[in-house]
Amino acid sequence: MPEILFTKKLSKTDIEYRMAVPMKSLDAFQIPEGKHSKEFGVTDIHGKRWRFRCCTRKTDPYPKPVLSSGWIEFAKTRSLKVGDEVTFSVVGMKRAEDLELGIQARKKIKLFGKVLWSDPL
Repeated sequence: MPEILFTKKLSKTDIEYRMAVPMKSLDAFQIPEGKHSKEFGVTDIHGKRWRFRCCTRKTDPYPKPVLSSGWIEFAKTRSLKVGDEVTFSVVGMKRAEDLELGIQARKKIKLFGKVLWSDPL
């Protein structure tokens, strides 16, 4: 069973520019000492591989990690909108320095005043 790394409700910035990553999850991306970004692969629930980049600020003491390259393409392909949800999970180890990550998204659906969630995308 995959271990959930984080789940996040998406904001306008997450959808249009870059997705902010919770600080508590930064260590999982294993950005090398002295570097400020690292590319990594994720597999969606359909088995498709995606390449994302996790970046941090270069000069600020608070690193504020974000996903940049590849993330927006994933969000657009899934037609994600503000309020939808994305979950990253750890599905294994590829090498000692690389976690194997999974991703799934769910769309928020309002129906007759109730909030429902789609099956994972």
